[in-house]
Amino acid sequence: MRSQITPKTIRRLVAADGYMALNMPQRAIGELNKIDDAGPLEGPRRLLMGLALKRSGDSDSAIPHLEKAARLMPSPARRFAWSELVTCYRCCGSDEMADLAESLGGDREYELHISLPFGDLRITSTESAAEAI
Repeated sequence: MRSQITPKTIRRLVAADGYMALNMPQRAIGELNKIDDAGPLEGPRRLLMGLALKRSGDSDSAIPHLEKAARLMPSPARRFAWSELVTCYRCCGSDEMADLAESLGGDREYELHISLPFGDLRITSTESAAEAI
């Protein structure tokens, strides 16, 4: 059976992103927890959940979400997830994993942008966004 993307799922993802922009990670977590089945948007959901947990100061809980996002998301979102994992691993005392995540994340600075101009959820790096202009 094919999973459908519902408008409610998209609204919750966009709301969570908005809460993150307002520095309200707990509200973002609440919105993301209300999503039963994100279907093909599971990668972005996991990425936002990991970022919200990390920003809330719960690096331990953020790790599995960011790791899952790194496996599900295409590049450059995958590299973004790995770069976010570096500080989580260091906070947990796993320098070896942090070094590995650092090598997988690359040396670029990434910025998360979620937009839905045509119903697509996309994450772009700062560099590729600048190239598009």
